Amino acid sequence: MRNLSLVHGATRKRLRIAWSERALPENRARTAKAGSLHTLPSRFAAEKEWLGRGWLGEGWPGIRELYRKAEFFRQLPDDALFEFVSISERFVCPGAALILREGQEPANILLLLEGKVKLSLNSSDGRRLILGFASPGEILGLTSAVSGYPYEVTAEAQFPCTISSLPRQSFLDFLLRAPVACENVAQQLGFENRRTIEQLRTLGLTQSAPARLAKLLLEWCAESTRTLNGMQIQCSFTHGEIGELIGTTRETISRCMNDFKRRGLVAQRGTALLVPNCAALAAYAGVGLTPDPGASAA
Repeated sequence: MRNLSLVHGATRKRLRIAWSERALPENRARTAKAGSLHTLPSRFAAEKEWLGRGWLGEGWPGIRELYRKAEFFRQLPDDALFEFVSISERFVCPGAALILREGQEPANILLLLEGKVKLSLNSSDGRRLILGFASPGEILGLTSAVSGYPYEVTAEAQFPCTISSLPRQSFLDFLLRAPVACENVAQQLGFENRRTIEQLRTLGLTQSAPARLAKLLLEWCAESTRTLNGMQIQCSFTHGEIGELIGTTRETISRCMNDFKRRGLVAQRGTALLVPNCAALAAYAGVGLTPDPGASAA
């Protein structure tokens, strides 16, 4: 029997989680949704326990495929992947659930398998700065997970997420036995450092709010759909959340966005934003554009 604490909105729910060690792997699972528990694939016993029951022939391929989708596991040898699955457990958390909190001790390693997680910093007066979003294959709060210091960020599920969890010491021991996993950890640390530097460059070296907003939109353009009318951005963020991404207020974002629309630099198409001319947006805001993501749009 274990306790799982989730925060959904402003409500904290403490759930008691239990599973039978004699149950089949397909049934040993937990998911927290609306305060109730449901079964999904979860932790696994040692290989020898399930060989006679055909687990490797029936359940393992699906589990292996799920983990291989995550960047951390793509180059991991099968035996190392099998070991990781056997010493970890999976759970599903709903969207808007608080997965880890800034200042919390890193007792467990939380690795995102599916979904999207918002990473943020919070000030003492309640302001929030969104640092970025974790994708499948990232270890949440990796710096603290490795160092043992309290988490420096808060992680919140943007959508329903599948997370693999194991005790911190078990993970550190696993790294000693799996050199490829050590390399993956080093790569993620480098990626997180680059993400932080880019955020600092935007906040510290880009002076005006319109320039910061334009820079953010241009970054989104690089990962968006190119159409005949320009770059189409699928944006699910509110103006308040966009403000938290670039260190300004919701009101400022609304004013800047209205100004961009009035000048024909941005258009609204339902939940999508259309940038007809990336070079024009960059020139108006006084930010660099190399390369122009919309240069080849006809």
